[in-house]
Amino acid sequence: MKSATIRHLQEVDSTNSEMKRWLGVCPNLLSHSCVYADFQVSGRGQIGNSWESERNANILLSILYRPTEPMHVRRQFDISMAAALAVKATIEKYIPKTEKVSVKWPNDVYVGEKKICGILIENTLCGANIGYSIVGIGLNVNQKRFVSNAPNPVSIYQIISKNCDEEEVRQSLQREFIRYTGYIPDNTEALHKEYIKALFRADGNLHEWALPSGEHIMAKIIDTMPTGHIIIERQNGEQLSFAFKEISHVIKLTASDLLT
Repeated sequence: MKSATIRHLQEVDSTNSEMKRWLGVCPNLLSHSCVYADFQVSGRGQIGNSWESERNANILLSILYRPTEPMHVRRQFDISMAAALAVKATIEKYIPKTEKVSVKWPNDVYVGEKKICGILIENTLCGANIGYSIVGIGLNVNQKRFVSNAPNPVSIYQIISKNCDEEEVRQSLQREFIRYTGYIPDNTEALHKEYIKALFRADGNLHEWALPSGEHIMAKIIDTMPTGHIIIERQNGEQLSFAFKEISHVIKLTASDLLT
């Protein structure tokens, strides 16, 4: 049985872009093949945001995922849940259990109130089904200081005050990704339950949210839909659902957070 291929590069524009080029040359590249780099010149986040990463300090990779059975585009959030949970499980191997790792909907990974990982998933369709997905992951591992205007980044180093073996972290992340995508398609209910349990601020309490209009509301997380929409409930019992970028958490940082 053929195994997935792993490619390591010192520098790329972005690992997602490099994976696309690789697929252009090798269109039959196996699922879970991976490209990772020591540095990204043009690392990307969601909706065109940039991703700060010091050279030779963090995990920058893209993994190819091919559904094992026809997967309608409306189920693409299963891949997002699997990727976020794989990152969460990896981080938890390296930091104290007293530090809470959670998934900020839809798929950022947080430690406490700070962002440690961003995920960018790009899908290629075959009709109404997903042909393949490129799952880009930027995980802050050994970066000691952040200089961009990102409001709340953190790295594993900043939490435990020592460097981690980046190769070991990367291999662990790939294994966890294989494990969690193994939930698809036959065990997605269990995947969803674990995802809901892992959600940032899914504690049954009211939290502050911001709408694109600038309005702020207080609501608690109830669930997510297979499409990825989040369902929240206001204090008066009204339930609302939102797609990505239609609502966001309000995160208030202290002065010490901004100086970290």
